[in-house]
Amino acid sequence: MRSKKNEVRSMGKTVAILHGWAGGKWHSKHFALALKSAGFAITDKPEIADIIIAHSAGCYNLPGNLEAKLVLLIGPPYWPNKSILRRMSKIKQHDIKHTTALRGLFYTLSKIIWQVIYIVLKPSYSWLAIRQHRHLHFLDRLKNKKILLVRNKDDYYCSREIEKVLQKYPNVHYQELPGPHDDYYTNPKPYIDLIFQELS
Repeated sequence: MRSKKNEVRSMGKTVAILHGWAGGKWHSKHFALALKSAGFAITDKPEIADIIIAHSAGCYNLPGNLEAKLVLLIGPPYWPNKSILRRMSKIKQHDIKHTTALRGLFYTLSKIIWQVIYIVLKPSYSWLAIRQHRHLHFLDRLKNKKILLVRNKDDYYCSREIEKVLQKYPNVHYQELPGPHDDYYTNPKPYIDLIFQELS
């Protein structure tokens, strides 16, 4: 249940979620429900949202003109010195084990099926991830925005070295949270708490 303080801070705040390469609304449904419970409104139009939450390759697909006062980036797949295919294999092994232990086999299989569906539905994201994963050039377009970038400790897509690279972006606040690359799907509270901290 949301506190009165959090409810006041989230009033009138619309949130747009930009999913990654193999993600979509099925994956983020628990997170979206938690946002609504915290008093936020969800919009499908990132260009008019007060807050944008982009995950994985979705970080590379931000619109050019944004009204957002806060941009939350979760796990951009930045790792210049490691093959994206090797990372994909590693993360899939870890994800299956972690998700099955946390949510059960049925959820894990459903997650994989929906990942395949979203990959087919969004073919341009495959090229986007391959082309951009060695760079953070998209941050240059966001220098006038308040940005919170979150890396998960067990994220095999996003390198720990990203913290050093972010030092040249004074508008970016870096945070590290426990969990794997897709942690926000089923563990929304720490991310929503961070949003409230940034809105304070």
